[in-house]
Amino acid sequence: MTVLVIGFGNPDCGDDAAGPMVARLLAGRIEARVLERHGDALALLDEWQGADALVLIDAAAPMGSPGRIHPVDIAAADLPRGLAVGSTHAFGLPEAVALSRRLGTLPRRAMVYAIEGVCFDPGAPVSPAVAEAVAGLAQQAQGFTGACPGFFAAQPDGDGA
Repeated sequence: MTVLVIGFGNPDCGDDAAGPMVARLLAGRIEARVLERHGDALALLDEWQGADALVLIDAAAPMGSPGRIHPVDIAAADLPRGLAVGSTHAFGLPEAVALSRRLGTLPRRAMVYAIEGVCFDPGAPVSPAVAEAVAGLAQQAQGFTGACPGFFAAQPDGDGA
């Protein structure tokens, strides 16, 4: 099984660094191809083409619980736009997922883990709640193997885990 994990976000904009941070923690430590990507959500469609399973890690917009992880089974439903962090780009991760589904290129198994942030200012540090959630999600994934479906199991929403 070909498994792809993509940490998506801007590492220079506070909590938007959550996805890339998780990717850095997982690279070389799990049985999956792990990528860190920034900016162009449309380019992600090429990245995940041919993968059997996909895990996307991204920051989520502030909703009152910084560090809360929102697992979304995107193989079953589109990514809610309310989770998306505001962007200067009209085409973000929710649009990329929806387009890939329509084109039939979304992997059969696909999850997003959106880590709720609080500050997305350029040059800002990652908030303590998001840093804790990043570490927790990376720790959870450490036992992941390509044959193990546990990484894809939707967990109950909760603060930091």
